[in-house]
Amino acid sequence: MKSGVRQGCLVAGVIVSGMSTLHMAIAEEEIPWDFTPHIGVTQIYTDNVGLSRAGEEENEYITQTDVGFMLQREGSRAAAELAYNLQNLSYWRETRRNSTYHQFSGNGNVELLEDRFFIDASSSYSQRFQSRRDNVTQDNINDLGERRDVLTFHVSPNYIQRMGDVATGQLRYTHDRVDYQDASTSSFDSETNQVLARIENGRMFSRVGWELSYRRSETEYDDGSSVTFQTAEALLRWFVTRRLNLFVAGGEEDNEFVQDARRARPDDTFWRAGAGWQSTRTDMDVFYGERFFGETYGASLNHRFRNSQLSMEYTEGLTTVSHFEIERRVFPVLDSAGNPLIVNGQPLFLELEYPDLQSGVYLSRRFSLGLSGERHKLTWSVRGFDERREFEVNDQRERVRGLGTNFALRIAAHTQFLLNGSAQNSTYQEDDREDDYYVLGTGIRRDLGPRTSATLNYRYAERNSNQPENEFQENRVSLSFRKSF
Repeated sequence: MKSGVRQGCLVAGVIVSGMSTLHMAIAEEEIPWDFTPHIGVTQIYTDNVGLSRAGEEENEYITQTDVGFMLQREGSRAAAELAYNLQNLSYWRETRRNSTYHQFSGNGNVELLEDRFFIDASSSYSQRFQSRRDNVTQDNINDLGERRDVLTFHVSPNYIQRMGDVATGQLRYTHDRVDYQDASTSSFDSETNQVLARIENGRMFSRVGWELSYRRSETEYDDGSSVTFQTAEALLRWFVTRRLNLFVAGGEEDNEFVQDARRARPDDTFWRAGAGWQSTRTDMDVFYGERFFGETYGASLNHRFRNSQLSMEYTEGLTTVSHFEIERRVFPVLDSAGNPLIVNGQPLFLELEYPDLQSGVYLSRRFSLGLSGERHKLTWSVRGFDERREFEVNDQRERVRGLGTNFALRIAAHTQFLLNGSAQNSTYQEDDREDDYYVLGTGIRRDLGPRTSATLNYRYAERNSNQPENEFQENRVSLSFRKSF
């Protein structure tokens, strides 16, 4: 299935919003759409448009225009949010670089039967590089690598049956579709169907909890390959106190996918044991266990301070690039000044650590850290990650680590000082390459009137490598104006 840009975005948007619109009409809720269009113009100068090594740089002037809208509607039992941006890049020196990009994000949910039957859906249209070696920018400005458009679609009906105080049952079906809008990468297009069945204890079990679950996921790629994940698990939990609980779980998994003969077969029994802690400000879980690939660990922590919040997570498990694309929920558009979008006062970080575009399975071991807060005139956030990937089909290994920060300080009634930076380290086993990538940016944002702003930004980017031909430096200055209506 290969659809055009506009057709794909339109169909996905209609499906996502249509569920909410239909239900709101039935539910007799007179709730209007909140429609917010925007327009932005940015003038950019870069001294290295192709991110070339020293001596081969080309400077360039670029005019970027962004035209789009945000469409929202929320009722008591249904909600939808759609965002679209049309980005046009005009290069003054080399007009062959001129480009237009469509960027879309939408999600919706509807409660068709009160407290029983729900449908969630989401869709996105964005850009990514085919190889993670080229993925060193958060925008489409630089002319490098094999950039691809990606259309994703997700829909998931979910039925919940409550059996009094004894138990609660859940049956969920999920359909995902990932399409790369280019003939050279269409073989990586995929379709995933997943079923989850689960039953867990009700409120009558005050000191002991239990859960039985079954999950099966089948992914078919257009190149003819397929991936199947299947697990059945039983869990027992003991509530030692109101806040502390201990648990043990075990089961069997039966997975099928193309695999290097040297790797352990992906079908075996598994177990895990751990503890959880919950309070008004803290939610924490930790466990240790064994799976077919050996010892396995997991942990998560969420804690709210007075003026900030902390989150940490460590996970291990099998996944695919298709699943990565679907789970990438962040709206993939920077504002017209090149700054991360601000949602509810918090900056959102775009994912830098894309895996290479391929249809195989990989084992991911990932640690992530997030810390954000707001105090007086300062809003800030820090995000870090460390991920190791082991590909099942060829025993290839990757590691990528990164840290990003973002600060916004209000220095006057209508003026903010902006400071952001990031560092990323990537290793490539196949040719013993290791890269370090750094970005430092600063700027001033000024509110010119209602929903109107101007931003002056400077950004410095540098990549160091143990292979000198892959090194570069870039200085970029931008002046942007943005208006929402």
